[in-house]
Amino acid sequence: MTIMHDIDTSRAAGQPASAGTLWQRIDPDSRRRIASFGMRFGTVLALLALIALPGRRSLADMLALLQMVMFLSAIWTALFAWAAREAPQPGRLNLWDEALAFTALFLAVRILRTVVLGD
Repeated sequence: MTIMHDIDTSRAAGQPASAGTLWQRIDPDSRRRIASFGMRFGTVLALLALIALPGRRSLADMLALLQMVMFLSAIWTALFAWAAREAPQPGRLNLWDEALAFTALFLAVRILRTVVLGD
């Protein structure tokens, strides 16, 4: 005779429910780095929008400018990370992650220019 026990064997059963939103569960240093990246990216986009306002710039010019600014932002952030001797840390965002994000945006704009404009 086999006795069956009522035991929940799912993966989530052994783990406590996480409280709060995703933003609240991220450590404070990573939140600061995300906010810093957002502020820099927003500032760059706002300045590019001001440059484009007169309407004298073509889409190709604006994408080329955005690509250059993303490249320079990636290099600048990597130099800051190197100067601060900040080591890449798993599970926590730092300047190296911000530099990689700017690099990804640079590559995305480059791909967009190639696909849309054939540059």
